Amino acid sequence: MNTCEDPILMMNTPYEGIIFIDSEGYIRFANTAFKTYTGLTDEDLLNTHLSQHNLDTGLLETIQTGDPDLLSYYPEARLLVSRQPVFHNDRLIGALGRYVALDTYALKQKLWDREDFLKIVSRIRIRDIMIQTSRLFTELNAYREDFQRSNTAVSGIEAIIGSSQKHLKEMVMRLANSTSSVLITGESGVGKELYANAIHFHSDRSHEPFVKVNCAAIPENLLESELFGYVDGAFTGARKGGKMGKFELANRGTIFLDEIGEMPWSMQAKLLRVLQEKEIERVGDNKPRRVDVRIISATNADLEQLVADGKFRHDLYYRLNVVKLYIPPLRERKQDIIPLAEYFIQKLNTQLGLNVYGISEEAKRLLLEYDWPGNVRELSNVLEMAMNFCQNPEIAPEDLPLHIRKNACPPANYREAMERFERQVLVQTLDLVEKDREEAAKRLGISRATLFRLLKKHNLTHYEGKK
Repeated sequence: MNTCEDPILMMNTPYEGIIFIDSEGYIRFANTAFKTYTGLTDEDLLNTHLSQHNLDTGLLETIQTGDPDLLSYYPEARLLVSRQPVFHNDRLIGALGRYVALDTYALKQKLWDREDFLKIVSRIRIRDIMIQTSRLFTELNAYREDFQRSNTAVSGIEAIIGSSQKHLKEMVMRLANSTSSVLITGESGVGKELYANAIHFHSDRSHEPFVKVNCAAIPENLLESELFGYVDGAFTGARKGGKMGKFELANRGTIFLDEIGEMPWSMQAKLLRVLQEKEIERVGDNKPRRVDVRIISATNADLEQLVADGKFRHDLYYRLNVVKLYIPPLRERKQDIIPLAEYFIQKLNTQLGLNVYGISEEAKRLLLEYDWPGNVRELSNVLEMAMNFCQNPEIAPEDLPLHIRKNACPPANYREAMERFERQVLVQTLDLVEKDREEAAKRLGISRATLFRLLKKHNLTHYEGKK
């Protein structure tokens, strides 16, 4: 007997299904029991990529990490799973998956007799299952923050706040199930990622990955390997077994290329090839890999001007700009400022453990009069700062940053102007002396009784907490 066939004969045990994938994720072997479990043939399986089938994608993670998973138990499927990396001369060459079905299906298919079945079941220790369950809960807790953040961000058009956004919401819904590339434009901070999230959330790809890439945040020399991945030994320091890129991770889902205007010229041609051919090549590899990815890009730059200046490829621009979605700045949709502010207050109350229920009318006026050069992002930051310093149930003008208070338009009449000036002097003086009322009265040249009266007049009673 040829000795190289011995391992294959050993893996053709009737007691467990066995599959082997190479370091690239392609199926190279499946034993008879595995094919019986799945109802697939060698023709269906061999030399196809594991991701093409509804099989154990955990094997791909084993290739990525090189770590074994010696026991996983899936009660719903009544399945015991073992995943092990396979090395040759210290080089990862693939992963082996082994599966034992703990149900009567195995008996009906006569994969083993009743005695064999009972022996295998009896070897499953409750302790093993508890260890596995504990590990899963540990992972769940570790990823809880990411889960909450992604579910907060990816919540569809319901997360797009403001009456002026009705037209954009309608566009999002029309674009959701299209395969066309979308270019989202608008100033920094208007929430372009929110609209990309919404398009993906309402699409038929919503159960597949949504992968975000900030093209401006990745160094040029790393961008290609981040986007397309690399093979084992592609460069010094490359991970053993290689690494998937963002496009492969987004396969069947959506990739969001933020700050696309910052993409280096050298990478633009490679991105164009992905759009045209729907395939990528890992760094150090010459084998193309098919990908099915919806591309949504975003920029606050004038791409047309960049094309005219020779800094952005015109052919790539037209490929990305199949459908354009323009998000107007906050100063052009003032009617959205207060609804957005109220939304952020509710959200920040939960995050910060506070109980701020609203905004005073005067504070609302200040928010409406400000131009918001940082757009929605600036509004969120301003409210978070105000809530951290707010001592009343609602945000007052003095809780807002000085640059917003200074920006306010002058009042309509002399009396109102004097009232506002008086209040401002009180607030600034008390802040300067750290709410020491006695020292504040001295600096203002008034009695403590007059100071108390002015505090009540201007609803500044929260400054009465110190002597």
